[in-house]
Amino acid sequence: MALSLRTSHHDTTLGRTADGYMVDGSSLDLRRSVLSARSGAETMMVVLDGRPRVVTVEGHGAEVRVWVGGTPIEVAIRTDADLLLERFGLDAGDTAADREVRAPMPGLVLRMLADVGQEVEAGQGVAVLEAMKMENELTAPAAGTVAAVHVGPGDAVGKNDLLLELDG
Repeated sequence: MALSLRTSHHDTTLGRTADGYMVDGSSLDLRRSVLSARSGAETMMVVLDGRPRVVTVEGHGAEVRVWVGGTPIEVAIRTDADLLLERFGLDAGDTAADREVRAPMPGLVLRMLADVGQEVEAGQGVAVLEAMKMENELTAPAAGTVAAVHVGPGDAVGKNDLLLELDG
């Protein structure tokens, strides 16, 4: 699956192949290793065509901020499906999935970080799920108000179980 990356200055298509990555249809030597990860941000060492760079990505989903060499770059990320919806004049951001937090894997709910009525921002932590002896912070897919919380601490959940709903 290819992703369209749009900044204020440039549009790029990024895809993954069996051998690596492609940018705008050309093969790219790209390697990365994570240096640190925290809620909503990941800092990594990226080696691009033999040149190392420290890159920090803040946010999740369709809009992220990428810091390269101390300079922030706002990046809009679109899938092929998003681009198709845009071409037909439809809004991909108004789906049920954008208002739900579901378990990405089976696990045990350790903590809920948001309550009914609470305002949350896109990418804000709303639940902590333990799976395979690791704690995973689940984040809000969009900004909104928490409309319903369907689980609590100690609840066992299956993959794709609905944990929390947002009002848009």
